[in-house]
Amino acid sequence: MVQVKLQKMRILVLMKRFGANKDMPVQDFGRQIRLFEPLAKRHEIDFLCPDYIKKESKMIERKGIRFIIRPIGLFSIFRFFIFINELIKKEKYDLIFAGTDPLIGILGHHYSRKFKKRFVYDLQDNFESYGTFGIPLVPAFHKKAINGADAVISVSETLKNHIKKERKNNVYVIPNGIDRRLFMEMPKRVARKKLRLPIDARIIAYIGHLEKLKGFDIMMGAFEKVLGRYPDSYLLLSGQVDRDVDIDHKRVIYRKFPERKEVVLGINAADVAIIPSPRNGFTEYCFPYKLVEYMACGVPIVATDIGDAHKMLKGYGNSLCVPNDPGDLAKKIISKLGRNIGKIDYSNAIKALKWEVLAAKLGSILDKLGK
Repeated sequence: MVQVKLQKMRILVLMKRFGANKDMPVQDFGRQIRLFEPLAKRHEIDFLCPDYIKKESKMIERKGIRFIIRPIGLFSIFRFFIFINELIKKEKYDLIFAGTDPLIGILGHHYSRKFKKRFVYDLQDNFESYGTFGIPLVPAFHKKAINGADAVISVSETLKNHIKKERKNNVYVIPNGIDRRLFMEMPKRVARKKLRLPIDARIIAYIGHLEKLKGFDIMMGAFEKVLGRYPDSYLLLSGQVDRDVDIDHKRVIYRKFPERKEVVLGINAADVAIIPSPRNGFTEYCFPYKLVEYMACGVPIVATDIGDAHKMLKGYGNSLCVPNDPGDLAKKIISKLGRNIGKIDYSNAIKALKWEVLAAKLGSILDKLGK
C-alpha cells in the first residue's frame, strides 16, 4: 500500500481581535483558535487580528501559533493594507482562512486572489445578519467570497442549506465545539455555594449576550409566568447587557463571570438552562456555544425549536419550545422544574463536538486542498 505524505502548509488565519465581548487572542477564546491549535503540530500557523477597538500593535505566541495584532481604522487602514501585503509576501503562505465577520472574509478573499493562494471562508454565523453587512457593496463582495472560496465552512446544517443557494460543492459543516476538560458536571449545591447563590431556590440560567435579537423580552415574559407557578424562582443572568435591556428585577441575579470556570459554575448551579431565541435571520442559522456548554454540564435545557437546536435536543422530552412564544417557553421550564429531574446525560449528543474532533475534520479538509 502506497502511503501519501501529507503536505505541511503555512496558513494565515484572519480573525478580528474582539468578538463575543472577549479579547480573543489575549484571552485565548474563540472558534478559530480552538480549531487551529491542534493543527499547529503539523502546519505553521499565523493569526492576523485586525484591532479596530483599542487599535494596538502587538505579537502573542502561544502553543506554536503566532497572533499578530495590528490596528485598523479610518486613519490607519492604508497602513494595515500595506502591512498585510508585506506579511503575505514575506511568509509565503499556502492558504488563507478567514472568518468572524463578512469584512474579514472579503479581505481574505481579496488577498487570496491577489497572491494566488487557496482560500477557506469560515461562516460561524449567518453574516447577513451582522451590522457590517449593511455597508454598501458588502453583500455583493460577501457573495463573491462565498463563490470564490476553495472551501466554505458552515457552523450549522441550516446555514449550509442556506449557503447552497449560492454554491453546491465543497461546503462543510463544522459546528461550535466544547472543551470537555473545562465544561463538565458538578453537584448543584457545590456550584451554588461557590457562587453564593440561594441553595434551595429554583434557579433558571441564561448565559450569553442579553439583547432583544436573542430573545431577552421573550425570556422575561416567560420568567414572569414561571414566577406565577414557582414564586421562589430566580433567573440567573450573565453576559453583555445591551442599552435597551432592563435587568432590574427583584428575582433576577446578574453576575459577570469574567472567567470561563465561573461560567461552568453558573451553569451547574441551575435547575434549568434556557436559550429563548426568537426566529430571525441570525438565530435561524446559528449554532450557539451555550447549547453545547449547557449539555456538557448535564443541566436540563429548554431551547427554542430553531435551526440545529432541533437536531441536538429532539430526543430529550419537553426541551424544545415554540419560537416567539413566552407561554410555551414558560410551560416547558415549569415541566422541568416540577419534576426536579437533576442531571441529564447528553454525552451521546455531544461526543463528536470535542474541539479535537472538529479540528481533525478541518485538518482533513485542508489536506484535500493541499494535495
